[in-house]
Amino acid sequence: MPSQPFPATSHSLAFDDKRGLAGALLWMLVAEASQAYAFGSLDMSLIWPADGIAIGLVLAYGLRMLWYLGAAVALWHALHGIPVMQSLIGVVALVAAVSLVWWLVQRDRRSEAERNPVATAIRFHALTVLPGAAVLTALGSWQFLLTPGEQPGGVLRVAGVMGMSEVFGILLFCRLTELAAHALDGGWRAGPLHWARWQTFWLAGLVTVMSLAHWGPSLAGMGVGPSARYIVFLLVAWAAYRGSPLFVHLTTALSALTLLAFAPPLVAGQSPYLAVLDQAVLMVCLAALSFFASATMEHRRQMERSLHEAASKDGLTGFLNERGLLKALQAAGPGPLYLIGISLHNLEHVVGLIGLGRTREIEQDMSIYLRNQWGRSCIYARPRDGFFVVAVPLAGGDVDARLLQLRAALDGRRYVFAEHSVRIQAALGLLPLDEGQALGDDILAALMLLCEVDGDPALSERHAHGGDLAPGHLMRIRRGQLSQVEALKDALRLPAGNPETSGLWLACQPIRSAHGDHDGDLGVEVLLRWASGNGSNHLPGEFLPLAERYGLMPQVDRWVITQVFAALVAHGITHRDLGKVAINLSGSSVSDPRLLAHIDQCLATSGLDPAMFCFEVTETAGIVQRSRAVDLLASLRAMGARTSLDDFGTGLATFDYLKSLPLDFVKIDGSFVRDVLSSRVDQRIVLAICDVARTMGLTTIAEFVETPAQRSLLAAYGVDYVQGFGIARPMPLTQYLQQLVRRDPRSATPVAPARALAGRWQAGHGRLVPRMAPGE
Repeated sequence: MPSQPFPATSHSLAFDDKRGLAGALLWMLVAEASQAYAFGSLDMSLIWPADGIAIGLVLAYGLRMLWYLGAAVALWHALHGIPVMQSLIGVVALVAAVSLVWWLVQRDRRSEAERNPVATAIRFHALTVLPGAAVLTALGSWQFLLTPGEQPGGVLRVAGVMGMSEVFGILLFCRLTELAAHALDGGWRAGPLHWARWQTFWLAGLVTVMSLAHWGPSLAGMGVGPSARYIVFLLVAWAAYRGSPLFVHLTTALSALTLLAFAPPLVAGQSPYLAVLDQAVLMVCLAALSFFASATMEHRRQMERSLHEAASKDGLTGFLNERGLLKALQAAGPGPLYLIGISLHNLEHVVGLIGLGRTREIEQDMSIYLRNQWGRSCIYARPRDGFFVVAVPLAGGDVDARLLQLRAALDGRRYVFAEHSVRIQAALGLLPLDEGQALGDDILAALMLLCEVDGDPALSERHAHGGDLAPGHLMRIRRGQLSQVEALKDALRLPAGNPETSGLWLACQPIRSAHGDHDGDLGVEVLLRWASGNGSNHLPGEFLPLAERYGLMPQVDRWVITQVFAALVAHGITHRDLGKVAINLSGSSVSDPRLLAHIDQCLATSGLDPAMFCFEVTETAGIVQRSRAVDLLASLRAMGARTSLDDFGTGLATFDYLKSLPLDFVKIDGSFVRDVLSSRVDQRIVLAICDVARTMGLTTIAEFVETPAQRSLLAAYGVDYVQGFGIARPMPLTQYLQQLVRRDPRSATPVAPARALAGRWQAGHGRLVPRMAPGE
């Protein structure tokens, strides 16, 4: 059965006069009942639970209980005709012992930190039994030593019997009293007495043992009763294995009293003091083993609960993880729920800018904000990095209103650190769950897809125009995306095709001088296209984000580099014919240590001049590891290639990238060029970029140039090169290279050796494979 932890209660329960009077009455009743265990000629009981109960009451209710307990001791002594001096000694002994134990236990509990139940049980009983019994024995023995007719030689006998009785009473009844007080006051720390069927059987077994012990000799005439008392040990072991701490302490106390009540009679000539010592040691061992076994089992259950919670909790935020969320949703009460998904879709970029540790701090702050925003009635989860889920049991209108508030609060939320300032980009999704709806992994997948819809302008526009975003339809979209990813993987195993066939193919767009001087043209930028085979094409904005999301961009970039080299070698194109060939690299590829080796192999095998290549890094792609990016670009420049920063001005880093990355070119993003003729802000931005680039010795290229007026204005601002539909439209790379060969007769000279070199190459399976000519 479930049990409560063995608590180290660090606070006192509420105290009032009724509790004080009840505690005093309880002490007097127990003290009176203990007279049945009077020992020999001494007016002393073999067991004295009253003092153990007194310590437990003070630990539960505080030192104010001492006034009532002291009065109860004095009153009880007066009722039994005990002299004033002996009564005063008894009161002082009790007050001193209880105060000392209370101070030791409270100090220990204040310093307790992540202590397991076994250590807690051992320390508690050590701090209550040893000092409590020592003080009560040292001071309280004088009550009996001052009794008329007592011989001085009986000091050890009196102290020994009293010490064993106090140890017995404190060990068995101190913790029991404290736990019972918390249970009666409804405290969760107490571990209330959970009633169960097996406990009924336990009590029935205890009654059976008592019956056999009492009537056994008369029924069987052979000592069945005394032998049956050892069944109590099995009952105690059973309780320690299954019971809560309160039930275990109650079981142990009742069992010990049962064993004492029906102890075998003294054998002729046996010392009564040895018999007392034997019984006392037996009771102490029974209690110690019982409490230790109970604490050990509780420690085991505690570890199992911790492992279970760890398997369902997110270690960073304390929210539920994916497994825990699904269980919590299944266990949620009746009524509709609304799942709100919050996705930080620029998380990789933030990691690249400020590091993983500080990004985790941002996620922790997000978790605190969400809990404060929505309160304790919701279910919170962090199924994966950068993705939070809040299950809200509210009316739809309230959820919509609060969702708008959440969006306003998270939109562009800024975090400032010593070196950088970053803004998070959060996408939200709302998914209603009907009562009785089956829950599974597809629910979270649908919620994530809703967040992707919110963060994807194309899908978000479709949503705004009434597109079907039910979970079933979202899952069909997800399956379509996965199918597209598999098709992309297949396409990467084949060489470049053309627009008329299915598969990946390469296009290019010329980059010309901003001043209209064709002799100063820079070269071309290579663009990736994907033909469906039915006359239509997949847009780059559709399949490139999918490739990025599923980790295919390093493979895609290496495929593009391979096919570009193969096309140049096949057409015999040199640096003199074409100028620079700009190839885009994704942020994940820039951080890929295999990329540099691949480029180096292609250069070495093809024999092409590294100076004809320019590798572009897209600022908004999210460079995960800045140091690797710096090393890669520096190595490319050392080879003789050039580097460029694409889409400048749209990312989080901006001018910081210009300082840290080794660059040759800066491409001004088209969002600043499109309205440059009419927007004063765009004009100032372009002027600032050109001024900074000129200061740093960088060449500028403007994208999305569509009119001669734009070209002229950009040239006046200091832009070096332009690119866009107003300059030249993209066309297939192979077609462009063929035009170069036909237009320039000088290309006929290097064609033969170039074609001979091309015979050594096989473009396929995403790599260039050197193929030996016959006779080599």
